[in-house]
Formats: sequence, C-alpha cells, structure tokens
Amino acid sequence: MSEAGMFADRVAVADTVARFSWAQDTRDWAALRSLLADRITLDLSEHFDRPAEEMSAEEFMAKAQAVLEGFAVTHHATSNLVTEIKGHEATCKAYVVAYHHIPADGADWCIMRGYWHLSLHKSREQWRIQRIKVVRSTPFQGDPRLYQLAADGPRAPYSRV
Repeated sequence: MSEAGMFADRVAVADTVARFSWAQDTRDWAALRSLLADRITLDLSEHFDRPAEEMSAEEFMAKAQAVLEGFAVTHHATSNLVTEIKGHEATCKAYVVAYHHIPADGADWCIMRGYWHLSLHKSREQWRIQRIKVVRSTPFQGDPRLYQLAADGPRAPYSRV
C-alpha cells in the first residue's frame, strides 16, 4: 500500500472512532449502526468484570440504546489514538474519558477513565468496528451506581448537538 493510502486509512479509522463517540452521545442510532460490522464482540471483562460476548450488530444496538438512553447526558472523549493497519484489518487503541449524568439526589454523575481497544475491518471502502474492548484503568469517579439507574429506563436528553 502506498504511503498516501496508509495515511488515508489512518485518518478514516480515526474518523470512525470519533463518529463512534459522537453517535453514542447524540443518540444517533442510524449513524452508530453504520459504523459497525454485522457481528460484534463486546468485551467488558476489564470494565465491569463481564465476559466478552459475540453478538449481531442489532443485538449490540439494542444493548447500547438501552444503556445510553437511560442517561440524561453522556460525553465520550477519545485521544492518543494508536492505529495499526494490515490490509483490510486494523486495530486502534485510544484513551477514553466517559462522563455520564442522571439527575438524581446525591452524586448524579460518573466518570470512567480508561481505554478502548477496537478492531476494525474495511469493507466497501469503509472501516467498520468488529470488536470493542473497554478497559477501565482507574476507579470510577462519582457514583458508578448510575449505570444501574440508567438500566431502569430512558430519560430525555438535555440537548442534542
């Protein structure tokens, strides 16, 4: 692959990671689905001590919507992307700081700091995410019980970008 082609692929992978964050935070489900391969492995073993699960993109979407719609606002910020590309396969590691908020008595927010380890596949000139590993590198800040509150049902978002 040419140097220009490799650079273009790195930019496209970084764009996919950024769009993944934006789609979650703005609850743009069509955009989120467009970033995913048809089969996804979701690995939360180092975040919530749950085993990795393989699922269809539609099953992943249902899980993502159920959790994310339970928060009034989320904000996923990624940085320091390290990308390796071999043909139509790529891995991307990124720092992530994820802020979650639900209006509640007491601590009404939770921040997770850690990493995303993503595997992507290029099909039809678009990079799609096929594996998501979330690694929490520090204790939660705020109240991690907000994840359980979020599971109780949808909330209206504060605003959309």
